[in-house]
Amino acid sequence: MTKKSGFISFVGAGPGDLGLITEKGMKCIREAEVILYDRLANPRLLREANKNCEFIYCGKLPDRHTMRQEMINQTLVTFAQDGKYVVRLKGGDPSVFGRVGEEAEEASKHNIPFEIIPGITSSIAAAAYAGIPVTHREYSTSFTLRTGHKCMENENLIESNCSDQLGDTLAYYMGVSNLPKICKHLIKIGKSKDTPVAVIQWGTIGKQKVVEGTIETIVSVIEEEEMTNPAMTVIGDVVKLRSTISWFEKKKYFSRKILLAKGTASVEKNGLETYLSENGAEVYAFPTLKSVHLPIQQDQLVEALSHEKIVFCSPESVQLFFTNMFKSKIDIRKLPNRIKYISPKTSKELDKYGILAEKVSRHENDAIFIGSVDKETQLPTKSKFLATHETIADSRFDVINQRMIEETKWESIIFPNRSSVDWFIKELKNTKVSHLMDLPFAYIGESVKEYAIKCGFTKVDEELQKELMLGDWK
Repeated sequence: MTKKSGFISFVGAGPGDLGLITEKGMKCIREAEVILYDRLANPRLLREANKNCEFIYCGKLPDRHTMRQEMINQTLVTFAQDGKYVVRLKGGDPSVFGRVGEEAEEASKHNIPFEIIPGITSSIAAAAYAGIPVTHREYSTSFTLRTGHKCMENENLIESNCSDQLGDTLAYYMGVSNLPKICKHLIKIGKSKDTPVAVIQWGTIGKQKVVEGTIETIVSVIEEEEMTNPAMTVIGDVVKLRSTISWFEKKKYFSRKILLAKGTASVEKNGLETYLSENGAEVYAFPTLKSVHLPIQQDQLVEALSHEKIVFCSPESVQLFFTNMFKSKIDIRKLPNRIKYISPKTSKELDKYGILAEKVSRHENDAIFIGSVDKETQLPTKSKFLATHETIADSRFDVINQRMIEETKWESIIFPNRSSVDWFIKELKNTKVSHLMDLPFAYIGESVKEYAIKCGFTKVDEELQKELMLGDWK
């Protein structure tokens, strides 16, 4: 048997906003068998990966490395030589200070085919989200990109890649720690000390923070505001435009930091998380769950169809039940007259099959419930249960969850249902970040509020709750 040929896609994930990855980049993520991802690639992108895809974190911090570059190179080669389709997911554009050249050279040296998928580079995107166009007819006709943390030798900016030939607008990547030396050097070579400067931290996402100053004052400003990497520094007269065309900070939920508790494995394309993100919030759905489909035998289907009432517990249970009916060649006309649902989303899924179901009553007896294993314990008396799948925590996201929980000062939690409360508490224990139990929460449904309080959450986020009640996100 011929061994499958491996392949590597070097993919630019864009600057952070999920909408700023290219369509081709997203296609690579969905088809990958292995993804090596960086700290600055939005981890929410990994939810698009195949459920069998392996994740490897290559994250780098200014003061330490999770994986050295040599190890990253070797790992890429090893997986590709094993016949895997490997995606190297990098924040921004992989060719702009992303070291893609070194990694591609390593692939070429071992005769491994590869491609480079560009991404939106962070300097242009972060500046745009801060209300700063990097060029403008009246202020800037040229633009220079520089790395802010490698341009040093003997305390002076004199390396060949730190040429004194400057564009009207300068952008320094990851230059916060070296900004004092950068500013000193710019003044030395003739830049006016009054030249406007903006430092943009976590550009294009809800925790974006922007501070302004001049070449002379910006160092004291970033010290006072405790600005750290990841951050872009933009220098030039175009920074003046921020006062009139800043737009991202005007979004309804800008700078709000909200955890969205998850109780199902479904990924909603246009749900609450998307709505809050698009309106400027920093949102993270926690934990990440996945469903494991369970085998359903023909005799189990026949037994289920013999009941007078069938109650579907989730949209996925609807899909799996009808898929198995089709595989077993059971006519849909075998269904009983009374089909019921628990949630509106399940009702919509039944609509797709031409079934106008009715809402289940609080005490539904003599019915067969069809859903996830974890719902079986909630059965009414004299009812039976058919499990179509099992919901479990996706362990591939353990490293991601730990980092996301720790890196952001979360302000609130949203609980969409009772199951989300259970999963949040259960998986939070794995992170050992207990203070999140003290955060205020919002909820969908009074029974969810009561359950959350019973489980130890004590304070309701009244402002966020009012917004949820308005229902603009639905």
